[in-house]
Amino acid sequence: MGPDNTPSESESSEESVGAVEVNVELESDSSDVSSTSDQESSKQLKSKKTDKRFPCPTCGKVFDRPSRVERHKPVHEKKPKSLYQCQHCEKSFTQEDKMIRHQNTHNRTNKHPCPDCGKVFNRPSRLARHKRTHLRKPKVPHHCSFCMKPFNKLHKLLRHERVHTGERPFTCPVCGKGFSEAGHCKEHEKTHEEQPEKPHRCVDCGMCFFKASSLRRHARSHTGEKPFQCSQCERSYSRSEGLKRHMRKHTGERPHKCIVCSKDFYTRQDLTLHKLTHSGEKPHMCPVCGKCFSQLGNLRDHEQNVHIRSEKYICNECGASFNRYNSMTKHQRLHTGEKPYECLTCGLKFTWSHSLSRHRRTHSHRQAAGETSKDPEGSTGPSGNPKTFKLN
Repeated sequence: MGPDNTPSESESSEESVGAVEVNVELESDSSDVSSTSDQESSKQLKSKKTDKRFPCPTCGKVFDRPSRVERHKPVHEKKPKSLYQCQHCEKSFTQEDKMIRHQNTHNRTNKHPCPDCGKVFNRPSRLARHKRTHLRKPKVPHHCSFCMKPFNKLHKLLRHERVHTGERPFTCPVCGKGFSEAGHCKEHEKTHEEQPEKPHRCVDCGMCFFKASSLRRHARSHTGEKPFQCSQCERSYSRSEGLKRHMRKHTGERPHKCIVCSKDFYTRQDLTLHKLTHSGEKPHMCPVCGKCFSQLGNLRDHEQNVHIRSEKYICNECGASFNRYNSMTKHQRLHTGEKPYECLTCGLKFTWSHSLSRHRRTHSHRQAAGETSKDPEGSTGPSGNPKTFKLN
């Protein structure tokens, strides 16, 4: 080629620079286009997600297309499954085989009696399972260390022993009152609510109770019913607790024992009052003179006889004077010969209550002597003569 047709070095360099600039501009334009397309696509997706303007007229569920609403509507038009009704009772089933299996239970008859106890079962399998109870060895019972009452389970024995010890491990978090059982504590906590629910209402007086058993026990106060009768005498009680306390007079049982001096008492109330003698606590104080008493009844007697009534009570027979009316009436028994305290075991009557208490101990001594008389070694004294007990 000739020298006129060959391009110079400056011209070729200018052309290459121009080509690079064109490529850069094309790349920048393409990047702008791609970014704008991504933004538009994201906006379309968001609009698809949020654009739900077609609600279901039945349940209110919202859809983005009318066609989806029409597709959803048959859900509410589904008919319930057909039920199979039992011919003998009102029970119904969704499957026929379950209904037939249930009807067979009505046709069964109790044909399988237990040869040991006579209990009847409607299936041989249940009879075979029941027979195993007769083959079990009896459990060794747990005996109470205070009254020797047997219990099959240890936790029942521990709960029973609280009757003797007076222990109340469950305390109310509101008032601090103690209980021997957790269930009694939870029932007591309901009384501290602002408006405690008492669903059981008495039709006679309108009084409400937490439990149905409390309502039944309260109803006896209106009817006068006393279903708990003593088997040894004619006395009857409206509550089982009253009968249990009464039976201790016949048996001489004193289940409540003081852990300090080992003295026994008939009721828990007597034990709690006795404990004050050990602690020296006198919580009841007279508001007039400041004298303290361990029992509320003693405080009331003090207020009535010392601060309210200043007159003397004089005996009509001998002229003896007393500060209290009760003391005068007890004194008059010496003149009248009245003996209001009767022993329910032998029928002897006494003027004073402490004389009756002392007499009851003779029955317990005789009972103990009768048990030891069975033993030939313990039936006689050290001299060989039979032991005797004197009545006080």
